[in-house]
Amino acid sequence: MTRALSDPETRLGLRLIVGKLFEYRRDAVASVVSALIWMGLVVAGPYLEKLIIDRAIVGRRQDLLLPLVGLLLVVGGVKAVGIGGRRWYAFRLSYRAETDLRNRIFEHIQRLTFSFHDATATGELMARASSDLSQVRLIYAMLPITVANVAMFVLVGGVLVALDPVLGSLADLAIPVMGILAFVYARRVIGTSFELQQSLARMSTVVEEGVSGIRVVKAFGAEATEIDRVDRTSQQIFEASMKLAGQRAAFLPGFELVPAAATALVLWLGGLRVVDGAMTLGDFVAFTQYLVLLVFPLRLTGWFFAELPRAAAAAARVVQLLRTAPEITDPDEPAEMPEGPGEIRFSRVEFSYPGGPPVLRGVDLVVPGGSSVALVGGTGSGKTTLAYLIPRFYDPDRGAVLLDGVDVRRLRLDDLRREVALVFEDTFLFSASIRDNIAFGNPDASDDQITLAARLAGAHDFISALPDGYDTMVGERGLSLSGGQRQRIALARALLRDPRVLILDDATSSVDAATEAEIRRNLKGVMRGRTTVIVAHRTSTLALADRVVLLEDGVVVAVGPHRRLLAEVPRYREVLAEMDPEEATA
Repeated sequence: MTRALSDPETRLGLRLIVGKLFEYRRDAVASVVSALIWMGLVVAGPYLEKLIIDRAIVGRRQDLLLPLVGLLLVVGGVKAVGIGGRRWYAFRLSYRAETDLRNRIFEHIQRLTFSFHDATATGELMARASSDLSQVRLIYAMLPITVANVAMFVLVGGVLVALDPVLGSLADLAIPVMGILAFVYARRVIGTSFELQQSLARMSTVVEEGVSGIRVVKAFGAEATEIDRVDRTSQQIFEASMKLAGQRAAFLPGFELVPAAATALVLWLGGLRVVDGAMTLGDFVAFTQYLVLLVFPLRLTGWFFAELPRAAAAAARVVQLLRTAPEITDPDEPAEMPEGPGEIRFSRVEFSYPGGPPVLRGVDLVVPGGSSVALVGGTGSGKTTLAYLIPRFYDPDRGAVLLDGVDVRRLRLDDLRREVALVFEDTFLFSASIRDNIAFGNPDASDDQITLAARLAGAHDFISALPDGYDTMVGERGLSLSGGQRQRIALARALLRDPRVLILDDATSSVDAATEAEIRRNLKGVMRGRTTVIVAHRTSTLALADRVVLLEDGVVVAVGPHRRLLAEVPRYREVLAEMDPEEATA
């Protein structure tokens, strides 16, 4: 991959960096001004030393010695204030910019649709908000001193010529040479920097999956496989890092050699000029002090411009994410949420996942308000996809999904999803208290409302038996609880919303038979008068539904009560046998 600072994506990254500078321009200006004050006083130091040598010591003016030394101390004190101000405002700038970008990334990720998250690894997104932003933050922190250093080069270059035109002109040649070196180096490393950031993102993905899936890894004895994945990714990082190190090794010696050569040349020629009387000893000492003064800023500035391409590459990756437009958004002129019992109508709905075959093919289906329907079908039949179209996790390619007569695409997402609650098959709990997990969708809920939702979900008894009750903290993803306990908490979370439409994606899959029977009894009361869509993976859940919809290859094959379909539709019996052979004829 060959990239340059003129590359369009890299320019996008640079524009992001510059844009944040304008957004936080007060901190940027304060840090640069502080750095310039510090720089000006640093430059004044050698000149004061020249005055002390030439006028007070060589000129034998003892009366000037104490005032000049005192002035030198004052300069040192103000210089300390300048460097403190520079660091404070520079780090304030860098941390504010990093915090803002991290919040923007997280907010944008929350707005992106299921289809984006289906195709994007979690570790890849984590890398955008961690290693990429850290690289960008570093540039903000170093920018003020770099501006001051560049100003120092100009000022010191003029002072050197004023002290001695011959030596000054010779020494000033080092500055453009260093600038050329930094520019050429930056062009060389931009591609490698981008590769390195990509490899670091892949490592985040591998580690995140290896840790979050540790139970699967151990269950299959796949530790060696995961270690090998990490090792291969680490090798890619090593190769990119060593390539970058090689480029640094080729160029960075120049940042040491050029100042060293200039210093040696000045010491030799300047010594001759002092001996010949062409310049004073004070001029010579100040001249050498200025050269020493320039060495570190030259190196630091070279380092800044060397790191700038990597920061630009990191910022470009952030821009790529932020420019990813959500596929599902609020309509320009949203309709009001209609009154009604929660009737759901699928009208000639067709849907395909990106790059895949059709999943739903012209589905026509009406779920009357307040009724319950179970979606049944083999793997890949489209039952889960059909349910996910109701809250607009996806939008149909053709046709429409209507809630109480209004196309859901005409409703605000927040309004729609307040009326549609979903219990996923794969239960996820946050690292928080049980109370907070149940109240996740309604943070203002009272304790009585939370308790009622837990009772309806059959979760109150086991929660009350825990040492801290509803204040019990659950571990990451809720894995400190059993599968059945997690599922009942997730069900309580959905019921607390008191939704018009309730979608149960096999909401009793992780509980034992007794608990399932208890939840089913509770759900009967919860579902009464509420539109409920059940994605059935087990035959036992069919007892909850008024009607069953049989899907086959994205087409509605049959609709009716469970008993009638069982008696009249052979394919229905086959699907039930595949789902649960022992209960297929129940």
